[in-house]
Amino acid sequence: MVRRQYLRLFVPALVALAPAGAFATIIPTSFGIGADAEVRDHQPTTNFGASTELATRVVDTFPTGHASDGSDRLSLMYLKFDLTGSSLPVDGQARVRLTWRNTNITANRVQDTFTPNPDFRTGLAFYGLDRDDAGNNWAESTITYGTAPGLISDGDNGTKDYAFADPDGAGPLRAPLTSLGVGLFDPVPPQNHHPVGGEVWFTSQQLTNFIRLALDNDKQTVTLVAAVVHDGKVPVNDWKNFNYLFNPKEQTTLLADGSYDADTTDPNNPLGSPWSGASNATDANGFSPFSPQLHLIPEPGSLALVMLGGLVPLLRRRRS
Repeated sequence: MVRRQYLRLFVPALVALAPAGAFATIIPTSFGIGADAEVRDHQPTTNFGASTELATRVVDTFPTGHASDGSDRLSLMYLKFDLTGSSLPVDGQARVRLTWRNTNITANRVQDTFTPNPDFRTGLAFYGLDRDDAGNNWAESTITYGTAPGLISDGDNGTKDYAFADPDGAGPLRAPLTSLGVGLFDPVPPQNHHPVGGEVWFTSQQLTNFIRLALDNDKQTVTLVAAVVHDGKVPVNDWKNFNYLFNPKEQTTLLADGSYDADTTDPNNPLGSPWSGASNATDANGFSPFSPQLHLIPEPGSLALVMLGGLVPLLRRRRS
């Protein structure tokens, strides 16, 4: 028998040492009836579902309400995940993972290097589409900015047209979109840029609750909307109208990224992203490794028990 003092020592250590996503249910947008698509306010009737890039950018040079915006624009990312056969325990956690497609995500694209303020970073704001909204049936091959669920266009390009509940009670009783929080982009140094295939993670209690409620209500899918968090008017010019690109399931082979330098202080460091040219092809189970993914991670107690299943025989063997 494993003594309690051993458990007190080993369980926290096992949980801490487990890699991110260990024993998680991983749901890419390529699984089942999942989907990923970009929509653009300056091209409101154009569908980009078959594009090999998933992008978000914003620039707003004119005052709010100005109808003729010139170069102003906004791109949003719609992500649909098939929840079939999935579950999320009470103490579990939901995470979203995207991977970079750009080869030019340098420090000035994600951090304030002008002021400079290393703590001032941009990132992605995430929203969840109400689980009972009819728009959850959107199709990748037809979705446009004009038809995307959860948006009400004001005709002013470069502004974010998220549809929330009217505080005066005159609007919908249930808000189509719920804010789930913001995931900041990681700083770049000591790298020269973020590598193609590199991970962008987001998690929050709001996201976890949103996914759990969808599962508890037997929803087949869940829709998340993501967009760059700044408003297009920030003082960092390199953020305005910059295309933050991510790999959709349609990008079956990652771009070559031979100039990536993981440590610019080491002249002997070999160049090249470890994922340069990697395959993102969908396998027979609907899995594509670099596509947008939803991770459902069990509670720490369950994770520890799974790992202890392999540890107990070792402890018994040592005592025998």
